[in-house]
Amino acid sequence: MEVDFYFDPSCPWCWVTSRWLVEVQEERDLKVNWLPFSLALKNNEIDGEDVTGHLDTHTIAHQVLRMIEAINSTENIDRGILYTEFGKSYFLDKKLDDDIFMSEVLKRLELNENYIDQTTSTEFDGQLEEHINNAIKIVGEDVGVPLIIFNNEKNEKQGFFGPVLQGLPDKEQGFVLFDALSKFASNSSFFELKRTRKGRSKVKTTKRVFPEFEQNKIQK
Repeated sequence: MEVDFYFDPSCPWCWVTSRWLVEVQEERDLKVNWLPFSLALKNNEIDGEDVTGHLDTHTIAHQVLRMIEAINSTENIDRGILYTEFGKSYFLDKKLDDDIFMSEVLKRLELNENYIDQTTSTEFDGQLEEHINNAIKIVGEDVGVPLIIFNNEKNEKQGFFGPVLQGLPDKEQGFVLFDALSKFASNSSFFELKRTRKGRSKVKTTKRVFPEFEQNKIQK
């Protein structure tokens, strides 16, 4: 099975869902195409208008996506790998604040510091807009992230906003969830499943998949 997963690096709900999908990918015959979805672009916040109340985080995420596109284009490093490194540093490594985490990720990946210049460049904004448009053609305007696109039984692309996971399920429950999701999400008759969201995302539950954070916890 092959799916498209659209991500914005600022969204904690998207981060949790993405870590679940990575674990599933390791145990199922699943290929994930990692694709950018800039909430700053989607919500017309690039010019500094705070449409959603999340201008600061959306702006930082858009800068990260500019870097990811530049690195992917030049270094041919998969976007999923880059998203993992930036997300891990942004959500889990509290030693890093917003001013330094981007440069620290570049150091960890042994990449040129000049990629920081991409944060203020519009070179890849057209490409980022195109990714959003591709997703909207399939799913519609009223979506954000996480966003997953499947192929249904008619071999047509069919996508959904979600699944929204509050915390990372354990491995076995994660597999059960994906197996169920893949069945109804790839059925052309299925349209929507939704309820009111309560509580905040639990991004720290994703530390389980990163041994370095678990090791730090043991040492303390």
